[in-house]
Amino acid sequence: MLRRWMGPVIGWVVAVVLVGAPFAIRAQDDEQNVGTITVEIVHSAFKYQARVLKADQEVTIVLHNLDSIRHGFTSPAFADTEVRVEADNVTTYGRGIKGLYLNPGEEVKVYLTPTHPGKLTFRCDLHPGMKGELLFLSVGAT
Repeated sequence: MLRRWMGPVIGWVVAVVLVGAPFAIRAQDDEQNVGTITVEIVHSAFKYQARVLKADQEVTIVLHNLDSIRHGFTSPAFADTEVRVEADNVTTYGRGIKGLYLNPGEEVKVYLTPTHPGKLTFRCDLHPGMKGELLFLSVGAT
């Protein structure tokens, strides 16, 4: 009986693994935040919590640079995925975006739609030790 309900539950959960730091899974708060992950840059590290996400649903990554220095945010997934970036009343969109830079105190929103299960790795191209990844999990038809 336990096995029968575990598959669907695991299929809808996105596990977030932060390289070199602990992570926590937070319960779904409300429908407005479905598909939103907030990433804070603090002491030259990415800090964030997991969210429950669905496959083929737009994901919003809200980035806040709380450090006193500039940081980058780049991912190999940006080359193959349609990405929209919003910052300071400017929107950039398309495939092949290499990444973005955040000055101290800046906030940027990145929108993308994962098309299949797998990893979305990201890093700061200015500080090689800053890395993270999002794991998108789903259960196919059986």
